[in-house]
Amino acid sequence: MNSIQEGRRQFIKNAAMVTTGLAVAPSLFSQTLAQPIALGKENYNLPFRISLSQWAFESEIFGKGRENYKWFKKMLEEQPEAVLQGTMHTTDIVVKAQELNLNGVDLVTSMIYGHRNDNPWLRDFKQKAADHEVSFICLMADTATKIGSINKEAREKSIDDHKHWIEAAVELGCEHIRVNPFGEGTYLQQLNQCADSLYVLSDFAQQMGIQLTVENHGHPSSNGAWLNMLIELTNHTNLGLFLDFGNFFMGGFNAKPRRWYDLKQGVLDLAPFTAGISGKARGFLPNGDIEMIDYDWSIQQVLDTGFSGWVSAEYAGKEFSNTQGAQKVIAKLRQLQTKFS
Repeated sequence: MNSIQEGRRQFIKNAAMVTTGLAVAPSLFSQTLAQPIALGKENYNLPFRISLSQWAFESEIFGKGRENYKWFKKMLEEQPEAVLQGTMHTTDIVVKAQELNLNGVDLVTSMIYGHRNDNPWLRDFKQKAADHEVSFICLMADTATKIGSINKEAREKSIDDHKHWIEAAVELGCEHIRVNPFGEGTYLQQLNQCADSLYVLSDFAQQMGIQLTVENHGHPSSNGAWLNMLIELTNHTNLGLFLDFGNFFMGGFNAKPRRWYDLKQGVLDLAPFTAGISGKARGFLPNGDIEMIDYDWSIQQVLDTGFSGWVSAEYAGKEFSNTQGAQKVIAKLRQLQTKFS
């Protein structure tokens, strides 16, 4: 039995000794996760902090650069600047954050893809953020490789690929880097394959001084029970969760019709592991609440497990402009900061 397998076995044994209930053991486990560092002008006496997702300005940054997705993926590897066809420069997300009175930004690798190993560029970007009183919180790593590939050599390539992004996240000063637990094979095969890779990456990230997180982001990961098991199976104190309250559709991103995991059950499954939250909205009710998702209830669940980190504001709808939508999400999150203070 290798050390990873032995570590998992011992964790499961210890968890079983603590409780037979799902909600308690993960809560104990999550207390060992690295706590976010308080930065900037945000009021840290509030129950959580608000950052701005770079992806909230996807249409302004990419323009028409993602209309042909096959071409987009090809260009990311060959000529990444070619996909940035919008009116907003990718680094101007820090300007936008300052305009919205936020001092945290969550970045997306596809928007800085050509600069992964370009430390001078990364340092300049970090300095621009500091000049606007902004810090980088999360780097969302979306790559062409799958950490849960059924092929061992492909998994090793993916691990190496993600290690470079971890190094970039450290250079940028991020608190955590989010990876996707995507793979191939059955749910069980993907569970084990992703756990192997996540353990290695969690270890590497810990050595680099940054936390690793995974997200419920489609495919098996949008099944709350599966992702809960994956985090427990990986059994690493440096692995946490970037929780998206609305990403509980199962199957691929283009699967039709979409099959949904129960949204509230998903939050209950994953709240104890939460290190960061994607505060996404696709639409709003007349009173300003977010459509489809009970944010009051969902935020309460994560706060009850001890969460005190960042919630990343993102508007993903079509009714409002990127800025107007972001303002409405931020207004709702500000309301919740006050409610739970």
